[in-house]
Amino acid sequence: MNFWMAVYTLWKRELVRFYRQPSWVVGSIGTALLFWVVLGTGIPVANYRAYFLPGAIVMSVLFSCIFTNASVIEDRQAGFLQSVMVAPVPRAAIVMGKIMGGATLSALQGLILVPAALSVGADIRFFPFLGLVLSLFLLSFVINAMGFWLAWKIESRPGFHTLMNMVLLPLWMASGAVFAGSGSSWMSAFMKINPFTYGVAGVRRGLFTGPDLSAVPELSVCLAVLTGFSLFFYALSSWAVEKTNETR
Repeated sequence: MNFWMAVYTLWKRELVRFYRQPSWVVGSIGTALLFWVVLGTGIPVANYRAYFLPGAIVMSVLFSCIFTNASVIEDRQAGFLQSVMVAPVPRAAIVMGKIMGGATLSALQGLILVPAALSVGADIRFFPFLGLVLSLFLLSFVINAMGFWLAWKIESRPGFHTLMNMVLLPLWMASGAVFAGSGSSWMSAFMKINPFTYGVAGVRRGLFTGPDLSAVPELSVCLAVLTGFSLFFYALSSWAVEKTNETR
């Protein structure tokens, strides 16, 4: 009971604090929308705006995750996390609450861009769309769990932003978000172990149907792989917090 009460309290705190700072929302959504409009219009490929939209939605999730995970450093510097860590609740609950709050926010911001799919011929149906929502949430969970682990190791906000951009942007670009694939064997292998590949594929299958998706992983595969990554990075973040003796 203490576990889930702590999770809920921290989850709610993340939502309240985030939406008191609307510039974060505008920044993450606006950047993704700008990329979609500029690249989608500027690259002379038929139906490229439709192809690039899932990548733009995931980009919105990516930037939102970076902003929300920076709060881990703020909370440590302000002493909030240290005070929570001495409370009679499992530390894994603290990690879960922070990650769940960030994942919820990131997924909701990605969904804000979904109506743009109607302008590029999306065929939105209930069950595929439900898979899209789950894919976005699970990918958000993966990125937030990864970001939590990095933020726990880094003292500086500028250093955290630099490292997150250096890690996440290449993963996003190598996921099929910008281009369909690569003739390089090592790049093809990397895409298969890249969690962003399955997040983008889940969004793509939720928006579009047809034979053009034959090379895209099935929705069930996307959800299974993202669930595995979620559990791994949550365990890694929980382990990092459990082994620390920090009480300052």
